[in-house]
This record gives sequence, structure tokens and C-alpha cells, in this order.
Amino acid sequence: MQNPKADVIDGYTFYTGTIGGKPVVDAFSGEIDESAELAATLLIQNFHPKAMLFSGTAGANAEDINVGDVVLSAFVADKSNIHYQMPEAQNGDQDGPGYQIPYEGVEVRTPGADLQGADINGYDTPPPTPADASTYGYGSGTDPDWAFVSYFAGTQELLRLGQATGPIGTDTQADATGDSYYTGTVTNKIVAGVIGQAPVWTEPLSWIEAQNALYETDAEENEGTGFAFASAAQGIPWLIIRGISDTPWWPNAFDGVLASDHAAEVAIHIVENLPSGAVSEAPATFSDLSPASNAAQAGYIVASQADYTVSPVGAVTYTNQQGVTQTIPNFEDSRLGAEYHYPSTPPSG
Repeated sequence: MQNPKADVIDGYTFYTGTIGGKPVVDAFSGEIDESAELAATLLIQNFHPKAMLFSGTAGANAEDINVGDVVLSAFVADKSNIHYQMPEAQNGDQDGPGYQIPYEGVEVRTPGADLQGADINGYDTPPPTPADASTYGYGSGTDPDWAFVSYFAGTQELLRLGQATGPIGTDTQADATGDSYYTGTVTNKIVAGVIGQAPVWTEPLSWIEAQNALYETDAEENEGTGFAFASAAQGIPWLIIRGISDTPWWPNAFDGVLASDHAAEVAIHIVENLPSGAVSEAPATFSDLSPASNAAQAGYIVASQADYTVSPVGAVTYTNQQGVTQTIPNFEDSRLGAEYHYPSTPPSG
């Protein structure tokens, strides 16, 4: 950025300057969904940008995506919207397979929002008012002003500008795998994919498999839905740019600096090549996904149901109120573990 100037708004520092002669506002949002949503909202309301980019790092959710690759958000889904349930036919059987289904989704007030390409799976009921609150109950009917969104679609023009960045560099196989035994190199690539936002990390593979069966994502991070929500709700074209820092297929691999640098290269290219006029609001489509994308291979982004099996909890380690580390060696056999079984008699008293 050239000629940066700092403005502090509600605790966030916004730097204004230029990149490639284009005016830019840059902010460090901080980690986790709520921080990203607030930073994006403040930036939009105070600086009125023509487009929003979110550059940072993520973990891989697809086998063919490596450390140093960059995943662009053709779509972003909130993977924390999961309901874990037991089948009714298995009532009382904690050892049987359960299933997970997507929750209603992110609720967006539609007036003024741009939800082109988003998956709207329903609408909320009209909210209560002081006049009808006492008789409202659960409400009735649907309100088109409040949509439930399973996933958001990024902006196609920004996506294609990112894909046109050109070569973003290489990584060593030793770095990409976390294993010094390997001596070759990996040519890094840019993937148009699905980014999953969730407050979880990217190991072990069995957990990623269960989550990805429901949400076919290619990269996982902690801020994407908040940023997408803020941008879409206020009608601003947007794109998330995620350099891949780690992968559960190679649990010892991690390179956040390389991932950040490669994501920044793509962000700079997009800024330098933005059109002089408005950015097209046309959304990314399923056909824009790269062949390496899990969703492209699976044929869907969000499934209606995915079965899974959960094992009993093993040992639990914690720090008590006196600051002493304690361990429950067999949680399932302890008093705490014993309460997680279906009762044989109804409650009384």
C-alpha cells in the first residue's frame, strides 16, 4: 500500500491508501466470525467500498489442496449450523449410528441485501410486536424480509480476477508434508471452491470426513460467514481469499507465512485489475468451481443428511478452580459420564 493513513473507528484501525493506483481501505479484523463481521460492517458503513476482499489463511478440506495453494470463495457455508441427532428407530440406543442435518442457516434481512446465488432454504415467521406478543406463540406465516441462507455465493467477477492472477509460486514437499524426508517441490495453484466457516480445526481426518459429508468444503477457517454476511447483507460485491497453511492429510505440515503471502498476491492482483466502474453483482455459479473442489466432485454443497457414529468419551483433562491440573481417566465410567444414558423411568418430584 502506498501513502497509508490510519483512522481508528470503534477500536479498529483502518488504513487508507493505494495499491496499483487504486484506492484501498485495509483493516486487521482479528480472528473468529464476530470480529470479521464487525470489522467488515464498520468498513462498509464508513468507507462505502465498491468491493470487499478478505485475505488470510485456512486449513485444507480436500486431498488435492496443498499447503501454499489458494482457495477462492465461489461459495462460503457456515459449518457450525449442524444438528446432531439420533434416528427415532434407535431410541435409547446410544451405540447406533446417528445423523447430522444442516440447521436453518444464517438469517438475513433481505431488504437492501444481495443474495444472488445464495441458497435460501426458507423464510422466518413475521416477528412479534408489542401488540401481539402475548398471543404470538410460535408465530405463523412467512416473512420475505427474513431469509435463512445455507451458503452465500461470492462475486463472479472478483472470483475470475483472482483466478487470473497467474503463477503464485511453489512450496517444498518437505514443507507441504511436514516431513523432511521429501526433497521435491509442489507447484501451488488457485482453486475456486467452497470455504467452510466453523469454530473447529482441521484434524483428525475422520472428523473432517463427517463434517464434509454434510458440507462439501475445500478450506476451513473461522471468519468467512461473518464477512460474507456483512457484505451480502449490505449489497457489496465480495470474495474471500484463503492461502492454505495446513492440511489434515499431513498433520505435521504448517506454514502460515507462505499461505498469507500467496493469498496477498491474489488480493493485490484483484485490486490492481478492478474495473474503473462498478463491479458486476453477478454471483459465482456451481460451474465456476475448479475440478479439484470437493463440491464439484460430489455434485452438491450442502447435503440434507449425513450419518455418523460417535464413540464414548475417553479421558478428560482439566484445570480446577485452584489451578491444579486434574484427569478423569475413564470419563464414561465416572459419575459425569454415567448421566449421559437414557433413563429407564420417568422423572418424579
